[in-house]
Amino acid sequence: MLVKPINMKQDTIELIVVFKAGIDLQNAKVILDRSGIKYRNGMDSSRGKLYFYSTGPKFILTFETEQEKESMIAVFEKQPEIHEVYTPDWDIQKD
Repeated sequence: MLVKPINMKQDTIELIVVFKAGIDLQNAKVILDRSGIKYRNGMDSSRGKLYFYSTGPKFILTFETEQEKESMIAVFEKQPEIHEVYTPDWDIQKD
């Protein structure tokens, strides 16, 4: 019996959302909770740099489909509390 190998790596569809400085963590989570999208706290390797101090909380959002992600980009880009949204490239080491 031949067994076909299973690709264990599951590609995830993710988006980084960075809030503006002055937006506290609780308010950022309220905004994300309203979207209904799964998220987790982001990380920031720019600690000690200007970008770190000029931005607020960061989150990694996970989507079921690319279409869902694209539609949420449009929504988040209109939110005045959000500094930027972008697709992460986990293969790039920044620091």
